[in-house]
Amino acid sequence: MRNFLCFTLLFLITLAFLNRCSTEEVVQESLLPNQYTLTLSAGEGGSWVPDANGTTYDEGVIMTLTAVPDEGYAFDRFLGSDNDGGNCGSLNRPPPSPNNCRAIILMNSDRDVWAFFSKLE
Repeated sequence: MRNFLCFTLLFLITLAFLNRCSTEEVVQESLLPNQYTLTLSAGEGGSWVPDANGTTYDEGVIMTLTAVPDEGYAFDRFLGSDNDGGNCGSLNRPPPSPNNCRAIILMNSDRDVWAFFSKLE
């Protein structure tokens, strides 16, 4: 019986020692925010200011970009922004300057945003 108790005690000490000397690495969860890519496209007759195409942003960043028409064109609409129906140039919210319109973009996923322009007659 004494041999059994000694063997059991030795076994438990060995097991405790092996668990303390484990080679497993402790992996800490990353505290970095998710990052998403903004892809900007402009139809014929205009561009984006600033040109942030292909830029990566942290999750939760709110971008405000301006669609600027070329001479002879007017801003028409956005597609993919958070204010696609954003009444630019209306009496309720005039544009920042003639024919320009601002897009609001919340970076909560990869975003593909278009600005369209129409030719003036």
